[in-house]
Amino acid sequence: MNQQKLELGKNTLVVSIMTLLTVFTWIAFEVYHAYTQPTIPKIMKELITPLDPSLNKTIIEDIKGKYQLSDEELNVITAPPLEIETEEEITPSPTASPSGSLEE
Repeated sequence: MNQQKLELGKNTLVVSIMTLLTVFTWIAFEVYHAYTQPTIPKIMKELITPLDPSLNKTIIEDIKGKYQLSDEELNVITAPPLEIETEEEITPSPTASPSGSLEE
């Protein structure tokens, strides 16, 4: 029986050492991975690049050369005329007097 306890203790020791080595290896790998991984994602790096402050003059000239409406053309209304339907003469409805009788 003593031999079984001794063998069980050896097996437990071997499993504990292997587990400890696995945990240390795992921790070392995670630290290395965190150290080598960039802190700013690639997309974010592209978004924070500074803009070029110079203006492309050819594009501005192209925009100026496009067709522009004059003041007279802007003031002309091109909507179709509104058709107003006329209804028959509406007769007023009788109203109540202060005494409560209907007046016409």
